[in-house]
Amino acid sequence: MQNEEKRKRIIAGVTVAGIILIVILFAVVIYQIIDICVLKARRDRLQSEYESILAQIEEGSDWLENYELNKDEILYILALQHGYRPA
Repeated sequence: MQNEEKRKRIIAGVTVAGIILIVILFAVVIYQIIDICVLKARRDRLQSEYESILAQIEEGSDWLENYELNKDEILYILALQHGYRPA
């Protein structure tokens, strides 16, 4: 009788330990899935910011080229807008 009771307790303990292990592993898997989703969203957001910054740099270089080609004219127009009156 004692052997049979001992065996049942061991089986119950092993079963509980197995279930706890499965629950912990499942929680880790869920956490990893959520973390992957968050990282993917962050990567996509950073990629769009990167592309936006590249576009701004391109627009800025276009403006700079235009400014260098027409520097005197642009400075004259800006001076007129800020109250400069030619003599």
